[in-house]
This record gives sequence, C-alpha cells and structure tokens, in this order.
Amino acid sequence: MKKTINNSVRTAVFIIILFVFVGIGPSIKHFDGSYSYDNEPFEISPAITDEAGKNEPVVYKKEEIEIDGKPQVVHFLELDLSNSEVSVFPVLAKDKIFGFELLSGVDKRYNALATVNAGFNYSYGQPSGFVVSNGRILTGSLGYGRILLITNNKARFVDAPAEVRIECGGEQIFIDRVNPYPAEQGVSIYTSEYGPTDRFDKRHTVCVVRNGKVVSSGIADAEAEIPDDGYLIVDSKTENSVLSGFNTGHEVKIRWIDQAEQGYQCSGSLVENGVNVAKDTDPWAGSMEIPTPRTAVGIKDESTLVFIVVDGRQPGYSTGVTGKQLADILISAGVTEAALLDGGASSEMIVNGEIVNKPSAGKERLIASAFVITRN
Repeated sequence: MKKTINNSVRTAVFIIILFVFVGIGPSIKHFDGSYSYDNEPFEISPAITDEAGKNEPVVYKKEEIEIDGKPQVVHFLELDLSNSEVSVFPVLAKDKIFGFELLSGVDKRYNALATVNAGFNYSYGQPSGFVVSNGRILTGSLGYGRILLITNNKARFVDAPAEVRIECGGEQIFIDRVNPYPAEQGVSIYTSEYGPTDRFDKRHTVCVVRNGKVVSSGIADAEAEIPDDGYLIVDSKTENSVLSGFNTGHEVKIRWIDQAEQGYQCSGSLVENGVNVAKDTDPWAGSMEIPTPRTAVGIKDESTLVFIVVDGRQPGYSTGVTGKQLADILISAGVTEAALLDGGASSEMIVNGEIVNKPSAGKERLIASAFVITRN
C-alpha cells in the first residue's frame, strides 16, 4: 500500500513538472511580413549570450523562421562596438594575401570569441577589395562593393572606391594598387603579407620603407625584397617616376579613407537607410534570386554591428534565402545599413569555439578571409 502511494506521488509530481515546462516553452517573436521566428536556446559562455542585454558586448541568437512556407534557420551575432571588452577586425587566411584556411583554424589561431566568414576573393585567395586590419592596410579598393569602416568604436559604410595615398616630403602620391598580383602598371604598395618579394620581373622603381622612413630608393632589375618591418613603394616606370623625389631619411605615411582602424570591402548593398535595396544580380555572388545560404554584415546604429548567417540548401531544415529576403530579415532585426558577404558553402559562424550553423557542404569550406571577434 505504501509503495502504491509513493508511485502515485511520483506520477503527480512528474505531471506537474511537465505542465510547468510546457507553460514556459520557447517564446515566439513575429516580425513584419510573413516571417515567424521561434527562439531556440543555445548553451554558451557568459561572454556570449542568446539573451540580449545592454551590458553584453556580444549577443548570439539562433532563430527558426518560415518564409513562404519554407523553413529557414538564421544566426545573428550582435556586437556592441562601444564596449572596450571586445574587438572586431577582418583577417586574411594565415594572415597572408595568398592562400586559404578553414574558419575553425582562424578561430583557434586568434583564440576568438566568435568568427564569421567574410567576403569574396580572386584566384589564390586574394581579397576582392579594400582590407584594413588593426590599422594596417592589406589590399586596396577595386571599385565595386560597399566598404565597412570601423573607427573610434563606430561603424559606417562608404561607397567604393577607397582612396589610398602616400605622403612624403610634402608631396602626396595616389596609389593605384596595394599588393596586386600579377604586377600592374602604375604605383603600388607591397607589404610583408604579400610574400618575400614584389614578384615584379621587369625593371621598375623601388622605394624601401622601414619604420616609417625611406631607407633606399632606386631602379631594380629584378624582384625586390619586401622588408618584414616595412613595405615597398613600387612604380612600374623607370623614367620620370613619381618616386624620384623620395630620398633616404624622408618620413613616409600611408593614408586611406578616414584612416580607419578596420576596413573591409563587401559586395553589393542590401539595406540603405532602413530600405531594402537588394538587386537581382551581384557582380560577385551572381544571381540574388536563387535561395541559398547567405552571409551579411549590417549596422543597427553607429555602435552596433550585426553579422547574419542563413543556412540553406538543406530541405526540411533550412532552404536558404534570396537577396531581397535576406535584406528583409536584416531590416526586421533593426538593421539600417547592410552589405553582402560571401555565401553558399562558405557561409559559416563560430561562437565560443563551436560551429553554430550547418554549412551546406556538410563540412567547413576553405575561405580567404574572415571577421574575428576577440576579448581585449
């Protein structure tokens, strides 16, 4: 008899607990339009949380939504740029102009709080446009795509191209390319991220700069060595070169748009002034009307940066989105300005050492660049 009573008590307690859990199940947020969002809890460290709060410098959220009756899984990473506890900056694979790396490799190398795949690239991994990382220019603007700038803990977008120039001896010289391959006509800068030499196989004018000062200047008959503690300024011309006035001991400074601490040239614009401006095609992404995994970066206000990764190409789990749908999701999340990053199998987000999304290839894809969030 006593045993029967104990069993009845256990059953009653179980039923009560079950009702409690049902009553406090996941909340549902409804955004404008046909999007239905369902929060899914995700266990992470206190530094990165899925519960938004003004004091949290980094906020991660995973949302399950439906668009036109098809499931979509969206990953948000929101950063408070005004918080001195964290930093965000773009990096290249293995910190070099050439080559590729898994995002998990980048994440471990920087001991990051979070990482997100960045933009597009040319052959051999060369970035598709302007990149400045922690005050160091790595590549110049190539004419297309919005440029994200972060300066003094504030973010904004500017239109390409971004002007780069050299100041020396009271003169200003505009730079045509930064770390170009193959070598091109005009004036270029080559940094140590490019490799041991400038790979310039013709006679050219070379100015070697170390610690902000010219240490040598003249004509090179073959490839010139790039110093680890400096850079080269190269002119494809050997006669009447604009570098002829650069003399040993002259101070040299590289200047670029707003002298931003961080800069990255994305692809096409998605949101401007809170309005969906996504196009049907993109010079880098191709068709924007095909549902596919996509990555984007946006700004809610000058001190709030948002990265978004939408999974795709996985029926029953997440279909993927078009460009216009991606822009609508960003707007619904409060983003006022946004631009496209690389997508497809490259779309990936890592939070606290774990890949939080499901890359469409079923595994990580080698990428050329990424955004890294670290603790200061």
